[in-house]
Amino acid sequence: MRIQGKVAVITGASQGIGAACAAALRERGARLVLTARRKEKLEQAGGPEAVVVAGDITEEQTRARLVEAALANFGAIDILINNAGAGLYERTWETSPERARALFELNFFAPLDLIRRVVPHMRARRSGVIVNISSIAGKVTLPWLPLYSVSKSALEALSNALRMELMPEGVRAMTVCPGYVITGFRENALTGRPPRGVEESGAFRITARECAAAVVRGLERDARTVVTPPAGWPLAWAARLFPSLVERRLSAMLHAAEDGS
Repeated sequence: MRIQGKVAVITGASQGIGAACAAALRERGARLVLTARRKEKLEQAGGPEAVVVAGDITEEQTRARLVEAALANFGAIDILINNAGAGLYERTWETSPERARALFELNFFAPLDLIRRVVPHMRARRSGVIVNISSIAGKVTLPWLPLYSVSKSALEALSNALRMELMPEGVRAMTVCPGYVITGFRENALTGRPPRGVEESGAFRITARECAAAVVRGLERDARTVVTPPAGWPLAWAARLFPSLVERRLSAMLHAAEDGS
């Protein structure tokens, strides 16, 4: 895909990966439609030419306004980046139904509804890309982020389903699986903190800017899946080929970290 002139809608665009994606796409000449809760942060991320829609993406009204603003201002949506999300550091059986539903509303159901609103426009033009920001946790369940891992795995499966459904119609779906991105992710988790040390491996640490660069490269080369940093691929393949070994190792990491915290 040639990004110059394309209309990109980005959720969670006021900080972190979303803001970095906005900057990277703006540098390549994309026209931006951004949403998050803080209007002033969105304006900083998008620059004077961006259309900003401040609001809570888990609310249907915000999602409707976002799509309407993109079509009213630019007449098209070429790229949808479902980036908004949150973590939850809590054991599965200790998570309240309310927190579990809140997590899935943000990480899965909000992206699903935006896709439902955007796909008809893309199909009519026989062009467009849906980008779902998943996580390496969507490929390898992390026991310190269990329900987050489940939500990101669901998002990846959604991308796979969309790809097959829309393949004949010129609309593509791309999954992005970052490792540990240096952002405010921990501080913005719905509840809990990770056990000390479990996310400190340098091999999987990247900046939001590095993640955004990987997203842009994926768009430009019509990628199916982007894993960033690339060191995440061996872990993903190991989890597929040797699941028992990986599960034992991750369980040991979890319990050693908890004992030492």
